[in-house]
Amino acid sequence: MIFNIENARKVSRQGFTAYVYSNKDQYPALNTVYVDCFKNHEKVYVKNSHRLYFVIEGAGFFTINEETYAVKQNDVIVIEPMIKYAYEGKMKLFETNYPATGSEDEVVAE
Repeated sequence: MIFNIENARKVSRQGFTAYVYSNKDQYPALNTVYVDCFKNHEKVYVKNSHRLYFVIEGAGFFTINEETYAVKQNDVIVIEPMIKYAYEGKMKLFETNYPATGSEDEVVAE
């Protein structure tokens, strides 16, 4: 199966732009997202999926369960289900969720 950016669904938010290459209806095993973070992503958690980020370019910070980590190009970050996290910086990220997620699976955390 091949997904390309021309067919990806663009999602624009205050601190980032994401391109959802595949969703759980298309491929329930996992979904993939390209994220262009120019400021930040609010604190969230994912109900039932593992989320993996690969830093393609740039640098920033991930806050996972209230602990902050500096990240840079070629780093991999793995977030387990129900773990609160946020990130900030100027980074290009590749995100994979397994099993695949939908908007109903991501919850804004306090």
